[in-house]
Amino acid sequence: MQMLDSDITKRNKNQNQQQFSVGNRSLHVEKYPFLTEFSELISNVSIKVLKNILLSPEQKMVAEIRYQADKSKKLLYDEYEPREKEIRHYYEASLLIDHRRQWDEHRKSANIKQDSLLE
Repeated sequence: MQMLDSDITKRNKNQNQQQFSVGNRSLHVEKYPFLTEFSELISNVSIKVLKNILLSPEQKMVAEIRYQADKSKKLLYDEYEPREKEIRHYYEASLLIDHRRQWDEHRKSANIKQDSLLE
């Protein structure tokens, strides 16, 4: 357990060190197992397989709405540059979001079962 520093500015900085960030891959891997492997897998399948087999209708709709929203925003603001430029990236992002959601749900149900065993 880490002791809090009496200097408030340092304390706030230290408390936030465990937050997820792009560079903190090890925490992502701990929280979401197989994220790297799943990401590599879906990046290697064809867009036809992504769109017609792997994505649910809801996931496909969310990805396409996000893609269209970014295109519209680009038309309104010339300086706006979306992170993803191809629809494929939006499809992949939808699958990765769902992958994380499933792990979160798994943890909740696993914790409930574990807690009930302790009682």
